[in-house]
Amino acid sequence: MYCNLEQVRSMRYILLTLMCLSSMAGYAQSPLTVRVRDVETHEVLEGAAVTVDSLTGMTDSSGLIQFPAVKAGPHEVHVSMVGYFKKKLTVTAPQKSGDTATVGLSASQEEMEEVVVVSTRTKEKVDDLPTRVEVIGQDEVEERSTDKPSDISHAVKEQPGVQIQRTSASSGTFNIRLQGLRGKYVQILKDGFPLFGGLSQNLSIAQIPPMDLRQIEIIKGPASTLYGGDAIAGVINLISKEPSENPEFNVLYNVENTKSQDAAAYASQKIKWFAYSLITQFRDQRAFDWDRDHFSDVPQLRRWSISPQLYFYPSQKAKLQVGFNYAWEQRRGGAMQAIAGQRDSIYDYLESNRSYRYGTNFRFEYSLGDKGNIVVRNSTAYFNRQLTIFDYGFGGHQFSTVSEAHYHRHIGKHDIVVGMDFKTDGFHENDTATVRRDYYYLTGGLFVQEEFKVTKTTTLEGGLRLDYNQKRGPLVLPHFAWKQQWNEIFRTRFNFGMGYKLPTVFQDEAEEANYRHVLPIGDSVRAEISAGGTFDLAVKPALKNGWRFEFNELFFFTRILHPLVVDTTNVHLSYHNGNGYIQAAGMETSFKLGYRGADLFFTYTLQDQNQKINDVHSISPLTSKHIVSILASYTWRNRFMIGLDAYYYSSQYLSDGTATHPIWEMGMNVQVIFRWFNVFANFENILNIRQTSFGPVVFADPTFHTPRFNEVYAPLEGRVLNVGFKIKLAEFIKKKGVKKED
Repeated sequence: MYCNLEQVRSMRYILLTLMCLSSMAGYAQSPLTVRVRDVETHEVLEGAAVTVDSLTGMTDSSGLIQFPAVKAGPHEVHVSMVGYFKKKLTVTAPQKSGDTATVGLSASQEEMEEVVVVSTRTKEKVDDLPTRVEVIGQDEVEERSTDKPSDISHAVKEQPGVQIQRTSASSGTFNIRLQGLRGKYVQILKDGFPLFGGLSQNLSIAQIPPMDLRQIEIIKGPASTLYGGDAIAGVINLISKEPSENPEFNVLYNVENTKSQDAAAYASQKIKWFAYSLITQFRDQRAFDWDRDHFSDVPQLRRWSISPQLYFYPSQKAKLQVGFNYAWEQRRGGAMQAIAGQRDSIYDYLESNRSYRYGTNFRFEYSLGDKGNIVVRNSTAYFNRQLTIFDYGFGGHQFSTVSEAHYHRHIGKHDIVVGMDFKTDGFHENDTATVRRDYYYLTGGLFVQEEFKVTKTTTLEGGLRLDYNQKRGPLVLPHFAWKQQWNEIFRTRFNFGMGYKLPTVFQDEAEEANYRHVLPIGDSVRAEISAGGTFDLAVKPALKNGWRFEFNELFFFTRILHPLVVDTTNVHLSYHNGNGYIQAAGMETSFKLGYRGADLFFTYTLQDQNQKINDVHSISPLTSKHIVSILASYTWRNRFMIGLDAYYYSSQYLSDGTATHPIWEMGMNVQVIFRWFNVFANFENILNIRQTSFGPVVFADPTFHTPRFNEVYAPLEGRVLNVGFKIKLAEFIKKKGVKKED
């Protein structure tokens, strides 16, 4: 068969066309669309990084990203986002018309967000600070606050070096110790304001609801440069939530097997240039007698509190906050018959505490751009307490104020804070008192602190405070800190400083004596002066595949000169400066191991607190030399959480030199999380180890009409089970900027 020339040319043209079409089919391109969402909440995720071949982009507010021209065939898609585990999958292009590849990311339990610290005034990331600050984040605060919604004790108890010390067997009051030192040496702040000292220190701490807290910051060791007196052992700063455009309306109810109950509500929202928050809480606590000695181990209590806060944003540079807080409480402890109003001739002892407090706060912050920012703030606090026992009564009111202005500026490698403050603290006892223990302190202060980033791995910090008190004279407090980042996983910090504590009658011994026969502080009594420091090292390797590990070792030392000691040689109880010192030294060892939703946290604290007064050396009372805490938790898809905690406290010594029994405490908590509400349960003191298991706490002196109470070193409560729920009403409102899947 023969073909002419034209036929040959036609065939060649057809073959070339087919070859081109075949080649173009191999390089055809089409769009590829990916949507990213949270696998548990189904909320779309904005800002997730998506990589296809060599192309990378970020998802928009709808959780979508589209690559307009992708070759036909299978492609590996890599998706990552801060706070979520990375994910890889294969997607084939071209997609069918209207198809979208949906990727679900699982939230990482690791705290990958950058935690910003408020207490240092510079608002830096916690890892960048030369001074060690331990931060209890919002998730942990919320989880622990359901263990005990009425106060903050459980939120701070699991931190190494923190010990909750009960100060009264009948009233149920407590304070917080750091590194073995008494609660009076610990500065408790709410948003930087010292509201819980003096007359109110043993009651007010038990009145702080945790429901409105964003985080808790703990500075161990001297921190007096920025906060003045009382910060000898350290600072615990309770940071409140700040309203956002996404509203938050929560209602909580909790009930215990002792028939005690809590009810609380929290609301907040930001609306353009205005924002507000409101927390209110009520607790009804029934008196309970676990050891059946006819005396309450837990007092009868009724408490109500409310705190509204208003925020104004007149411009992008200015922010104003004003607020008010009020709390009322009545607690009654003693003989169960007397509490119930059924006194008899034997068990008629009744101890009644009625108190109320109100306060105001003001804060104005103005940004000067790259020239820094100025903060002016003020707080006032009024606290009234009336204690009644038969024909004896103690009462009075305390009024304190704090005013401060400081300037902060970042210049190159330097962060500088300069400021001044003025504090007043006055106590006025009831006019019916036969011995008046009034006092009035005026203290003005100047402070400066500079942080110098010498290199990327070395940071130095120095500070100086000069205070002047109208009765105790000038007080100079230097401070120095050094942080060294040796490599990507190993870091050390060193911190040194001085502090002071102004003397008042509000000491643990006076509280235990109900201020009966307590003499006023003499004018010759000096302020207690301290010097101390900490050294810690941290190891935090970057692990993969969901594993987490962190190790910390902290060494601490504090010596207090001119310590305030009690004299009980006669019927009266008086205080004077001892010739000697109180010394606290030791170490904290902690490590955290985690895998995805599971965490194990172990801490060991060695604290050696001793004192040498008038050449007599002794061990400080009510201090466990060895404390061990073991915490284990598991979280499944942010929907279910279970935790176990165990604490060991070695033998302590009472004030009379008697050695106590070592004790174990064990608890368990469970929480089920739904979109609109949470359900929780907590079981405390599972082992039922009580101080009264080793001997009585209440003694006839000589009868139970005037009983004598032993010092408290262990729980008086038995097994306590509480269950409750929290309703998240704001989830019924569509949040701004959050879109759900169709």
